[in-house]
Amino acid sequence: GGRVCLFGEHTDWAGEFRSVNADIPAGRVIVAGTEETIDARVRQQHGLISVCAVTDDGSQMGPWECKMDSTLLLAAASQGGFWSYVAGVAYVVKTYH
Repeated sequence: GGRVCLFGEHTDWAGEFRSVNADIPAGRVIVAGTEETIDARVRQQHGLISVCAVTDDGSQMGPWECKMDSTLLLAAASQGGFWSYVAGVAYVVKTYH
């Protein structure tokens, strides 16, 4: 199953960023379980992120690929579009974890 954040998208985990930016207000979240799932197959690729997606109608998108370079990831995240969220998450993981 998955989860749906009805109010306060991601504030349950994003609160850690308040430790580096006190201007971020405390948030609340209501989480509900769903029957939807996300399936993934993962293998290590040194220095590269490569992602494919399957849409609701069964069409495959990608692969989208980017070197795990902070500047490149941030630029890809800033472009907008389908893969910008993936690039943004990869940037945050590389930068803070």
